[in-house]
Amino acid sequence: MREVARLGEKDRKELFRATAQAMEVHEAIIEKDFWVCWVLDFLFSRSQWKERLAFKGGTSLSKAYAIIERFSEDIDLILDWELLGYSKEPWQNRSITQQNRFSQEANRRAACFLADHMGPDLSQQLSEQAGTRVQVRTTDQDVLITYPRAFSLDYILPEIRLEIGPLAAWVPNEEKQITPYAAERFPVVFSQASTGVRTILAERTFWEKATILHQEAHRTEDRPLPAKYSRHYYDVHRLCCSPVCVSALERIDLLEEVVEFKARFYHCSWAKYEEARPGSLKLLPPDYRVEDLRRDYRNMQAMLFGHVPTFEDIMRTISRLESSINGNGSAPIG
Repeated sequence: MREVARLGEKDRKELFRATAQAMEVHEAIIEKDFWVCWVLDFLFSRSQWKERLAFKGGTSLSKAYAIIERFSEDIDLILDWELLGYSKEPWQNRSITQQNRFSQEANRRAACFLADHMGPDLSQQLSEQAGTRVQVRTTDQDVLITYPRAFSLDYILPEIRLEIGPLAAWVPNEEKQITPYAAERFPVVFSQASTGVRTILAERTFWEKATILHQEAHRTEDRPLPAKYSRHYYDVHRLCCSPVCVSALERIDLLEEVVEFKARFYHCSWAKYEEARPGSLKLLPPDYRVEDLRRDYRNMQAMLFGHVPTFEDIMRTISRLESSINGNGSAPIG
């Protein structure tokens, strides 16, 4: 990947254009995917924090597990909270008020760490790796990296967002190989086509996503649907069409761990996490939310490629999954 990052703009454009034609997607998507993988390669192979980070979230389902075909511009990373001066303190029992104060302080420390240490170091190191200036800036829990751009598309921002925070579970994880789409199509161009990245197990991400749907099932009508939230329903649908679904359903312990973690670190009075268990887990959205989700899903079509399920297909899968988890169905899920 490093040699492709240092190619002249003309050569990189030809590579990205040929890949885009082969995949029938826009060149800007292929270009940004390469730089996302390039950043991951640096973070987990050559950065001073390579042992203190873990890759999670929807982008990991796409790049590490090839389960979803959804382009994601963000990289979700877990930051080892020992870097912020903690050891076992995060797990101490606290009241809700005390826990909220602790979480706010942990996020404040993380923001300072990104602004004072990681941001400046990435700016210097990535610029050296690319052979050109790479602009890096930080905002609270994010590091924003502006990459050398040759193609543009309205909904593709010319920067990579690293969403980095300490308030996430580090285990279970495994090393997975991450490969740019350009390297999958034209491996001969790359001396190093893939890179190993410490990644949160897809089975845990399955339950992370399922509990998001459970929370949304309890979101009251007066609370607006967050933008692009239909992606979580799409992701769960695709997870249900993969072997991960079977193995995740055998790991109810992971559901219990996810619920405990969210109830502690992301307390939400209306989410009803105490009901996020077999027998009472809710995944289907309430009737008053369906049209909002349908509209949101329609708006994100440009981010999907490959086989794109209909909104109705997704809802049918979610319904079967909910019934299966709660012991009310035996039909195939995905």
